[in-house]
Amino acid sequence: MNRKLERKLIFIGAIWEFITGVATIFFYASMIKKDGLSVKETSFAKVEAIQSVFGSMYMFAVSFGMLFIALGLINIFVAKSLKDDEVSIKKPIWLFFIGLASYFMMDILGSLMFLSAGILALAKNKSIVKLSELELQKTVL
Repeated sequence: MNRKLERKLIFIGAIWEFITGVATIFFYASMIKKDGLSVKETSFAKVEAIQSVFGSMYMFAVSFGMLFIALGLINIFVAKSLKDDEVSIKKPIWLFFIGLASYFMMDILGSLMFLSAGILALAKNKSIVKLSELELQKTVL
């Protein structure tokens, strides 16, 4: 069976994750850093404390963006390694895991892409098994 649709869904989701990661790092994290540097307080201790909080928020945003970029690259590899007419168990489970993680991170587009690809991959796994059983029966008879 052809797995072209699953590969396309995974590629779309992976590209979306990559774009989200880059936007998080370069736009959102930069905005946090700029806001932290523009703090005007009278006390040196307050300025240091506020800049420390903003620095931690900046590092979290950069880490979060790098996580999205890494997941995007991993999912591109998963999409390329998904073969036609081959039963795959681990990849659909990975897609479900990533889809649920995307859902909990409020990444609705990524969640839809990965959960749909996982459901399609599992459904095609069943049909591939049935087709191979039928072919085996035909060769035996």
